[in-house]
Formats: sequence, structure tokens, C-alpha cells
Amino acid sequence: MIKKVTEITKTTQADDSVELSWFDMQKPNLSAVANSGIEFIVKAKFTHLHVGDILVCEDGYKIEVKKTEDAIYLLEFSDHITFAKAAYEIGNRHQPILIEDYKITVLIDQAIADIIKHLSIDSRVTITKTKGYFHPNGKSHHSH
Repeated sequence: MIKKVTEITKTTQADDSVELSWFDMQKPNLSAVANSGIEFIVKAKFTHLHVGDILVCEDGYKIEVKKTEDAIYLLEFSDHITFAKAAYEIGNRHQPILIEDYKITVLIDQAIADIIKHLSIDSRVTITKTKGYFHPNGKSHHSH
């Protein structure tokens, strides 16, 4: 039986937990499986999930939200122009992004595969494919 989440809180103890990717935590409608194997659905209007949220199901069962590592690209640049152009191109695709000094971190996503392919042949860019906890700048993932 699939449980339906009816409330999101932070003020109670959980019976179970679920590990979600950054992208899954942004979804207003989500179906997932908790660590114990319990299936549940969330319809969180006007918000997204956060680490530490407690999902309270209609039967009182409580599931704590934890974060899993995401598949990410770490892009490192040796010059400011290549760095700025890459940030512009990725931003133009409305992708979540973490910008630091001459570094960009992005989720591995088909939407930017052509940009990554183009950057991979540029000697001024080092690309590392890895896993890590993704924390984009500001409100970088939004809808219009």
C-alpha cells in the first residue's frame, strides 16, 4: 500500500527515513521508497523538501528527509572569459549551478551534454565527473 503524505514538519521524531537527490527534493509531486521499503507520495504545493523535513503520512507514519549524493560535474577554468561563457551558457539552459572562483558545479543532465562535450575539448577547462552533495547558488532552479 502506498502511503500519502499529508503534512511536512520538523518538530517530531521519525519512524523511518528516505534519501533523496537534490533534484528530487525540488519536485512538488514525488513518489519514493523509504529506507524500510515503504512507498509514499508527496504533493507539496508551493514548496520543496529540505533535509530534516519530517513527512507525516495520513496514518501517522513519519519519514525523515535525508540527502543523497548527486552525480555532478566539477568544471575548473584557467581563464575568466571561458569561465564566464560557460556560466552564461549553462544559465541560459536554466540549469541549477554553483559558481565559485573559476569553478562551476552542475548536476549531470542531458540538457547540458552538448556544453560539457564542447568544454571537454578546451585545454583551459578541466572536467571531473563525480558524486557529491549539490548546493546551487541562491534560487538558481526556478520556473516561469
